[in-house]
Amino acid sequence: MSSADQVRLITRRPFYAFKAAADCSGIYGGNAMRQWFVLLALGLFMGTAHAGKCVSGNKTLYTDTACPPGWQGTALGGNLSRISPEPATEAANQQFLQKRQAEENEYQARIAREQAESVRTEVNQCHWLGNQIRQLDYDYSVRRNARLPEQEDYRRRYRALRDQQARLRC
Repeated sequence: MSSADQVRLITRRPFYAFKAAADCSGIYGGNAMRQWFVLLALGLFMGTAHAGKCVSGNKTLYTDTACPPGWQGTALGGNLSRISPEPATEAANQQFLQKRQAEENEYQARIAREQAESVRTEVNQCHWLGNQIRQLDYDYSVRRNARLPEQEDYRRRYRALRDQQARLRC
């Protein structure tokens, strides 16, 4: 028999889509087909939620609900199946999210304090550098007839102080 005849023979046979499930009815007591259809129905009718990606600045939030105010939504490819959690789990999740938000607020407050402190520190450093330059000018003016090595030392120290002021943008 040629391969073409075998193909014709295979295509002429009736196709039983659920033959395997029907053959298992003796093993599982006739419930295999029913179980298969129940699983199929559950799969088809189970609620699916569209997964979303919300972006705000450099932060990203993945959610299956609408984006919070101030966040911009970007759709993801695919679906997300969600089974509602038990009330205790939902409460624990909310508690965790509240704790995380409190930690984020503390972190942002600390960053703001550190930035304000660094500005104050820079102002204090600028003031200190200004005083150092005035003191150096006074010392140099008192010793007008300084020798060359002392003049070079004065110029080196003066340049170093001016460079620090330039770095701090005083």
